[in-house]
Amino acid sequence: MSYKKEQERNIRDLLARITRSPIYKQKLADYNLAEASLEQILSTLPLTTKSDLRKAGAFGHLAVEMKDVAQYHESFGTTGEPSASWFTKDDLETGGKQMGECGVRLNEEDIVLIRFPYAMSVPAFLMQHAARQAGSVVVPASGRNLVTPYPRVLELMQRTRVTVIAGHPREMELLAEAARLLGFNAKAHFPALRAICAAGEVMGELRRKHIERLWGVPVFDLYGSTETANIAAMCEHGVMHIAEQDFFVEVFKEDGSGYAAPGERGFAAITTLSHQASPLLRYFNEDVIAVEPASCACGRAGNKLIHYGRLKDRIRIGTVVLDGKDVQEAVYALSPAPDAWKAIEQESGLHFILDSHRSTEWSEEEVRTRLSEALQVPVIVEIAADGALLNREELMQNAPAKKPVYIHSREIGASEAGKSILLKDLLTRGIHKIRNGKYEQSRELFEEAAALDPCSAEAHAWLAAALGRLIENGWSMTEKIKLLPMLKREIEAAFEIDPTLPLARRINGARLLNTPGMLGGDPAAALDEFLYCIDKGTDDAEAWVSLAECYMKTDQIEKAIGTLEKVLTREPQNKRAAQLMQQANNKVIGGASEGKGGKRA
Repeated sequence: MSYKKEQERNIRDLLARITRSPIYKQKLADYNLAEASLEQILSTLPLTTKSDLRKAGAFGHLAVEMKDVAQYHESFGTTGEPSASWFTKDDLETGGKQMGECGVRLNEEDIVLIRFPYAMSVPAFLMQHAARQAGSVVVPASGRNLVTPYPRVLELMQRTRVTVIAGHPREMELLAEAARLLGFNAKAHFPALRAICAAGEVMGELRRKHIERLWGVPVFDLYGSTETANIAAMCEHGVMHIAEQDFFVEVFKEDGSGYAAPGERGFAAITTLSHQASPLLRYFNEDVIAVEPASCACGRAGNKLIHYGRLKDRIRIGTVVLDGKDVQEAVYALSPAPDAWKAIEQESGLHFILDSHRSTEWSEEEVRTRLSEALQVPVIVEIAADGALLNREELMQNAPAKKPVYIHSREIGASEAGKSILLKDLLTRGIHKIRNGKYEQSRELFEEAAALDPCSAEAHAWLAAALGRLIENGWSMTEKIKLLPMLKREIEAAFEIDPTLPLARRINGARLLNTPGMLGGDPAAALDEFLYCIDKGTDDAEAWVSLAECYMKTDQIEKAIGTLEKVLTREPQNKRAAQLMQQANNKVIGGASEGKGGKRA
């Protein structure tokens, strides 16, 4: 079976079972999934956002019966609201295999110390499954807890002759610093150690090399999340290979205009092909990545992935856009690399706070120049006072580590990241609803789009379109009168942003045509709006029929007939055009009768 056919089969299998979960039963209710092709999935099915998952709650995207579930996990975002994920036994086995694809090549002689937190997040459990599948021994030394502080972990590593450590990159750095404080040489005092597996944070090439220098062993990166399990694993040649049997990865251009080119940086959407318990369709995970084909010396083909960081860490200063990996690579290019660091976005540049036990080797001016040149933005450098960033006393005590925050981006910059893609998704979903007669649902989606980007003329115009449909199909005149000012307000908002937008002009034309004169209707003005739209390329039957109706209401019957003839030539079954043609012909006949016999009584 060809790669593309296998992928289509996997996606079709996913679509057959994903609507067992409440969130997708609702999300995909108006889509004919049986006829969906790969192209349709890539272009028309809705995204799933972190907000969707949080709103869905713990059971919202559970797609199997509870008797089939083995474990529950959840992750916390910046809002503090968790997003849930469920795993069957098979899901856990698959996740272990995904971790096992890492270039460390676990074997039955390995003793693996797992430093990932065991509380709620999933990497520790998947690494444990990977070790069990390889026949390795596990030392569960969970991070961020009181039971296994750094000195005890180092003692465990020596006493049990650990061969592989698995944990967050920051934990590897802190363990190395703790070893230094205890008088150990990480390279010499742990002779059994042969490799490190790291995940959970951005780790650029320079940071990876830094950790390799600290420990004297190769470091392998893993990329995934609690919601998806492990998406990509680094091989022995430093290439991050996507587990394409389990995931379909899309990369959107940052302006939302389509897909990024191979190797081009963009925004990720992850579809979990094999996950059974809580599958995800086009999950917009708020990560910046690049994907491109790779023919690797390890023997694997397919696509490789580069992770640049989270959208919330994106920084915009003037025309310069920096992701977490960009900032990180500049920091780890310093010599010596810091033991701890923080970058704070300011309106005119970046303020770096750096901490190192070798800080006397730094020239503040040289560090500032190097960072500024690397990042192409103005930089302020502050050498931290002892303990300001890294409390080394706590590192030696029974104190749990905290989740690190390296980049403090301004909310205004972070909020812009990914907006174009989310806006496009909301508009696409709203248009799909409006075409399926779900006008109230379309209104809600367009309202969300207009709130996301108040400066989008298209969002306001589509919201006006949904309101117009609700007015047309309203239950009472009272309801219609209530909605009419809202319709006018949204049209005016669209005009204020872009008075040339054909969609807004068309909706305004429909308003002027269908509203009674006493409430602001004006068929002559509507005629100008529809002529403008058609002149700008609008060429669907509905627009031409509306133009014909304008001609009829302004007593231009011959033009109305000519316009309707065009419509009926293209669409002979168009009922509205046929009705108007009958009315127009009756007027012509009536006019001719009056011409022959004078005015009728």
